[in-house]
Amino acid sequence: MNEKEFISTGIPKLDELLGGGIQRGSTMLLSGIPGSNIELITKQFASAGNVLYVTTDESKEEIVSTMNQFSWDTSQITFEDIAYKHLKYTYEGETKRVSIYQQRSKQKIKELIKIGSAGLPPLKQCEEDYLAILSENLRSNPTKKIILSTIDFFLSTYRPNDVLKVLKSGKVNISENKGTLIIIMTRGIHGDVIERQLEYIADSVIDLSIVQKGSNFERILSVKKIRNFAKKIGTARYDINDTGFILENIERIL
Repeated sequence: MNEKEFISTGIPKLDELLGGGIQRGSTMLLSGIPGSNIELITKQFASAGNVLYVTTDESKEEIVSTMNQFSWDTSQITFEDIAYKHLKYTYEGETKRVSIYQQRSKQKIKELIKIGSAGLPPLKQCEEDYLAILSENLRSNPTKKIILSTIDFFLSTYRPNDVLKVLKSGKVNISENKGTLIIIMTRGIHGDVIERQLEYIADSVIDLSIVQKGSNFERILSVKKIRNFAKKIGTARYDINDTGFILENIERIL
């Protein structure tokens, strides 16, 4: 296949395992268990290409700081920093609650009983609709390498079916415009049904795991699925050094 049909992952050996990189117009699911360093490979993915980084678990500043430690390029990344927006909203909400508590703690018992009988006035909810933000980004940036880190936030905040609908719609748009969507997911927290649905939506699936062998642990990267290219399925042991992910002993599963 022509090199123009692929987008680099940012890891040369992984591009080799995938047969050239990530196919343009495709959706990839990258899953991993806690401790598999999935957060690092996500950032290395962001180091190559024209990238939109939708982040829900780390702020832009945290991501850039980590990438700089590995000397990864951040010059072509645009951020949608949902992590910062959500943290700011949560902080402001808690500040209001503390303020109400402090105000009431200074009042007399009779006044507190009188106010309490009327119930605690609810705080005004005005948090942004992050799923709508995600949908708009998938619609308006279809030619970029879009990294969604992580889908966990959306699945825990919104109804899973609504999240899946947004991903399916975004996938169609990305496919037509030859971009790519990389969905990051923590494996084992959403249930088998949701994980299988995400694997079905994705054109390719990569999984990171840790295997104990005696007193040692091995990190394993598995390419579990590439739609219409079964011969590209394989595994590799990986390690991490000062430059990032190192893949060793690539094995094809025939």
